[in-house]
Amino acid sequence: LCLQWVTQNADAHGQAKKNGPLLWCVIFAFIGFLYALIRLVTIEYTSSILVSAGVFKTTTYDDWVRKPLAPLIKIAFDTLLWLRGGHSPNSYTYKVYEDMTLQFIVWLGTLCLFFLLLWIFTNMCKACQRCLIFPNEMKWWGRLVISFDNLTYWVWFWISFFWIGFNVYLAVQPSSFHFNNIGMMSFMLAATFLNYALIISNSLRFSIMESIDANEIAFLSMDNIWRANQLFFMVGPIQGFSVFTGTKNFLSYLLYGQDIGGWAGGDLTQVSIAIVKYWTSMVIMASIACWIYLFASNPTPTEYQSRRPGCIIFTFIAMDVLHPCVYLWTVSNKFTAEDAKKMTFSQKICCVAWWKSCLATAILNEQTTNVFRYVAPAYNFMLPLLVFYNATFGVSGGFTLVAVGAGH
Repeated sequence: LCLQWVTQNADAHGQAKKNGPLLWCVIFAFIGFLYALIRLVTIEYTSSILVSAGVFKTTTYDDWVRKPLAPLIKIAFDTLLWLRGGHSPNSYTYKVYEDMTLQFIVWLGTLCLFFLLLWIFTNMCKACQRCLIFPNEMKWWGRLVISFDNLTYWVWFWISFFWIGFNVYLAVQPSSFHFNNIGMMSFMLAATFLNYALIISNSLRFSIMESIDANEIAFLSMDNIWRANQLFFMVGPIQGFSVFTGTKNFLSYLLYGQDIGGWAGGDLTQVSIAIVKYWTSMVIMASIACWIYLFASNPTPTEYQSRRPGCIIFTFIAMDVLHPCVYLWTVSNKFTAEDAKKMTFSQKICCVAWWKSCLATAILNEQTTNVFRYVAPAYNFMLPLLVFYNATFGVSGGFTLVAVGAGH
């Protein structure tokens, strides 16, 4: 669908056809945001991009922004210095802290300014809405952003692969990082809060809609958070397969005019189940292999402290996908207790169906499921606290939380 829209081959009618070109405005705005974000982390500057573009003079910017903010930044620096008990060997100087803080405030203020200009221009379009096809309400932009997300969410299918691979790298390769523990803990708590707020709000909204239709009370349980974590680490391979298949089918349609209205690659359900089965199995086996390699490689105490957090976090990821993995491998097993009574112990040991039955009994029960249901939210809140125990948790855990949030 995304490729059809980009190449103007989508079969759109009415308002959807009018909104098609407007999606490019959202795309260019998103590209501009990415450019601003990359500029923030790669270029050292203390003035706005508006000053670089000549919209404001440097003296005007210093009088309106830099001079009023300098005392506030100094107060914040002194407060943090007092909380830390003075300077440490890795402390920043005030000049570095001032430039870094001012750079972020300017970046955030510039984004707010652009958003304000968009709001003003959008409301001005109400005066000429009959002759101009352009959003005249902010909710119109909201619908365009949702359409943009629906068309491009597949672009981020690689995130789950990357962060699983990143934790594997930290588990097998000693690494060193330099950051402030308090700052990283605050960042991780904020990421966890925003992540769970997104999950809970979406789940509660869906529950309220269902309760209205069924005349029932809205209900929200820990399953929503648990399933959301499972979904992020499970759907990556399926989305990758969909991207490959969709691109191939679109090229067949574009170059040869083939009908791509149906699926001709076999039972799609079985293909998806097979992909998830082998992917989750690989994640679980890889987590076990990381622990074996950690102890078998005879690391030094420093290397052990550096690599262990990666193993722990990767183990929690494997625990998230363990339940669906076992279910998919054992759902078709017809082995019963009566069959087991007819077999000798040696026959059971050699019987795959008996092993599947034992595995399902051990994992797919109410007690074990309740443990898994609460482990996922618990370890996300434990990660910020573990930063004080081992700083490596801050890197692997913090960015994993961001990745999971993006996937959600």
